Amino acid sequence: MDDLREFNEPKLYKKLFLLDEEFEGWLKEAGLLYKKRICDKCGGEMALKTHAGKNHPVWQCNKRIDGKKCYSELGYLSGTWFEGSHMPLKDIFRLSFYFCRQEKTHENIIFDMEREDGSKPDGHTIVDWMEFYREVCFLHYTKNPVKIGGPGIVVEIDETVISKRKYNRGRLVSNQQWFFGGVERGSGRCFLHPVERRDANTLLPLIQQYILPGSIIISDMWAAYNRIDQLPELYTHYTVNHSENFVDPETGAHTQTIEGTWCHFKRRHKKEMGTARSLLVSYLFLFIWRREFSGRDVMYHLWSQIAGIYRLSS
Repeated sequence: MDDLREFNEPKLYKKLFLLDEEFEGWLKEAGLLYKKRICDKCGGEMALKTHAGKNHPVWQCNKRIDGKKCYSELGYLSGTWFEGSHMPLKDIFRLSFYFCRQEKTHENIIFDMEREDGSKPDGHTIVDWMEFYREVCFLHYTKNPVKIGGPGIVVEIDETVISKRKYNRGRLVSNQQWFFGGVERGSGRCFLHPVERRDANTLLPLIQQYILPGSIIISDMWAAYNRIDQLPELYTHYTVNHSENFVDPETGAHTQTIEGTWCHFKRRHKKEMGTARSLLVSYLFLFIWRREFSGRDVMYHLWSQIAGIYRLSS
């Protein structure tokens, strides 16, 4: 998996130019495909058997029971991240590169992946796989909940609203969703959480959930934050009065980092998800994931997490 560090386009094509057997061998070494399978029925060791007309071989058990072969079979991809897919494994890997780099539109991906025979990957299949990669980001944080800050580390917090005006029977109405979030200065690591209310009973537990004890928290003068320095986590709390200053003249406190984070989030929201509430949570975690893992090792992080989440059984 370490060969996915500093992974750029020349390295991508070097992988894609491998023979299929060599590429699948790399997937096996990375823990993404099985090297061997054990029969669930009889406990015998299975072997790969090729069937005419099938894209992949199957695992078949040839252990003899009472003089007869077991012949139980398992699909080549069963129990792996790739199970159920009809797309070539190299195409799936290539899509992950496009997912990580965010440089190509959906139409350009289809164009660039056109095969020598003129066939192209199905557009709906590409959308499905992009959603699968977003699911990896969501599952990563399900297993590794976001925690930012720590003793002496500054965390800026703020709320913001995303709205879309739309026509409804002749009226212009607003569809709003409020978010509460925080960003760690220096690293840019953040959390975002949709909220229905912005009172202390809602926001203070979220602060305790996402921000580590001993953190230095900076906020505006919103009344819900008044009791932050009374919480048992021993936070230090500074405020800035935005009606008077962008930066507090005495303490130097400001919330410009998280305001920039909100601007970035809203740009991504407008470009990628609009107001599709069914996709809201997955895109929230995707935004947080990109903030934490974007960079030269992003492919390494993505595939390491896939291998960890979809760990192969023995």
